[in-house]
Amino acid sequence: MFIKKLVTQPKGELWIFLLFTFLALWMHYLSHSSLLIYLFKPVEVFFHEASHGLVTLLTGNRIQSLHLAWREGHVISSVAMGSGVRPARIMIAFAGYPGASLFGYLLYASSLYTGKVIKIILILFCAFFFLYIDGPATAIILLYVIAVFASCWFLGKAGTYLLRFLGIYVMLNAIYSPSYLWSIHGSGEHITLSRLTGFPAFFFILIWIGIGLYAMRAAYLLTARRG
Repeated sequence: MFIKKLVTQPKGELWIFLLFTFLALWMHYLSHSSLLIYLFKPVEVFFHEASHGLVTLLTGNRIQSLHLAWREGHVISSVAMGSGVRPARIMIAFAGYPGASLFGYLLYASSLYTGKVIKIILILFCAFFFLYIDGPATAIILLYVIAVFASCWFLGKAGTYLLRFLGIYVMLNAIYSPSYLWSIHGSGEHITLSRLTGFPAFFFILIWIGIGLYAMRAAYLLTARRG
């Protein structure tokens, strides 16, 4: 197996990091196959929307529904009125892209240092959101995401490398997905945050991209220390 040979080489883990990074970029920018482009897209969409959902719950508010599609999704949150309503809305709106970056990093790090336990936790975490799905279409997407993580469990060592690739894929998506917002001026999380805070919308786009780049750098440094 090519990856097994590569990992035995000097700095083999770093080479795998670079290989998976190139592969993720190729799938998004260079491949003309819609199957390849969107094969793992629901995973990134789930973590983005799950981040909104988690912050909703952590701020003491309620998730009304979770919607997932193959390329996009949304969470409808019920925010309690009161003095903390604006900070809560800001945190909920902000959480999607940074949350995806964090989850991507955790996926990557767990593939380096943990075994099957983290894969079980991932499956249970995904299953938790069945409490909030808005219909059969979302259920199918969520089942697909769970199946991806279940395959990481059953494939053994190959599944560990798949989990590592997924971490890189999710982190990279959290970098270039906000870049699409530059040309969107009527709606979006950046517009919501601009209206809530008074800061220009591009300010949040830059922060999200910066967080994604930092997550990738942290993953690289983690790999370098291990190698």
